[in-house]
Amino acid sequence: MPPVMLDLPAPEPPSGLYARLLDPMALDDLGFQRDAVACAMLLPPDNDASVSTEALVTARREASRAAIEASGMCACEAAAALDARVLLPQCVDKATRPGCNVDDQLAAVEAALEPVYAALGTTQPPIVHWRLVGKTDRPRWFARQQAMLAERHDGGSTIYLEGQAVPSRGNGPLLKALLESEDVVAVARQNSGQAILVVREIGKTLVLDHFQYAAVGKSYAPLLPYFDNASVGRYRAMLAKPSETRKLRFEPGKGNVVEVDVTHLAAVDAAIRGGASLSGVRPESARELPERRVELIAAQAPFGQQGQRLDVRVELTSTGAQWASLLTSDDLMPGLDGLSLEPVELSDPDTTLPYVLAGTAFERSVVYGLEQVPAFMTEIDTRFPGAIKGTANAWEFVMPPSDLEGLIAPGTAFKGLRSAFAERQYTVELTTADEGQVLLSTIQPQ
Repeated sequence: MPPVMLDLPAPEPPSGLYARLLDPMALDDLGFQRDAVACAMLLPPDNDASVSTEALVTARREASRAAIEASGMCACEAAAALDARVLLPQCVDKATRPGCNVDDQLAAVEAALEPVYAALGTTQPPIVHWRLVGKTDRPRWFARQQAMLAERHDGGSTIYLEGQAVPSRGNGPLLKALLESEDVVAVARQNSGQAILVVREIGKTLVLDHFQYAAVGKSYAPLLPYFDNASVGRYRAMLAKPSETRKLRFEPGKGNVVEVDVTHLAAVDAAIRGGASLSGVRPESARELPERRVELIAAQAPFGQQGQRLDVRVELTSTGAQWASLLTSDDLMPGLDGLSLEPVELSDPDTTLPYVLAGTAFERSVVYGLEQVPAFMTEIDTRFPGAIKGTANAWEFVMPPSDLEGLIAPGTAFKGLRSAFAERQYTVELTTADEGQVLLSTIQPQ
């Protein structure tokens, strides 16, 4: 990773992709062609975020009550005989009860379970879906390297190769179905069944799809194989080629690129919130947030610059564009009134759900970062008089070597930029473009 891009506060590809944050050597080990573009992307959620998992929670609770009313103390043993013990919450941790003759009770317990099976078929737990894609010049290389690759993921991996038998236990039926799908050369079961990696070779293109359940509590983890085995069609649909494409803001062949679409991340968070009950927490309502001004951030460290330069493109919402349209060509100094924005206070998410946007350094520092600029520039002018020049819509400052302590909140975010600024004198330039819809910035050594 180029030095200036280290620890940019953006979602990172999961370790289950075995790609080590897209390190070139790691990509080479996976079978991607050297000196060719490889791209990892967080794909849109496939489920309706307005449909929560509460219906399944209710169905399980009512099924437990109905099964016990019908079969008494032996209800759990009858459910076990139907391979459905974990579907009844009261039976998950209950010790086996010897001496139960369940033959006469199977029909009643099976009837009590019918609403649970129906809920399993219609409930779509939130799955975070990453895809890594690029050219390959070594067919079946992944299969030959799979033993070494599996060691890269601390969550544990069991890799099954094309033509290999898959055990029927757990989510084996889903793994078998995926392994038999077109172009699939390997499938990995990861994180004790909470993640799946599908590896495909489509012509000369290598595609890795990683699926991870967003948040699952201990009492709900045993349900995952039931979800998986009922969702073969859903997983195959998520493997499909996207119906829409998007043009990247920078050409990836010219340097490392990170691009983050804020609305897209918010949609992923909404899906995670919709499945909150599977994590054992009460589903929270959406946070009330200030109207944001930033829609998309793209950053590139161009090749040939020793990883010291960073080009940034900020695309604004209509509210942000309205602010940018007020920036003028008047001199920015000695006053900074032309950049004035009201500071915002962000509430933390109510739960510990693994959001990709809410509560992250990216949300605080970037999505609501424009509001911090006036105070940031005022502090620079106080510390380094005369460093800031230009106009309100085209300004620059030359930063003497500084670790930015007190200017940027402490933490790991922006570690690369902090180090670069501490070592050398840097110039930061920013201009408006596209009639105020876009901010362009270049950060490079003086």
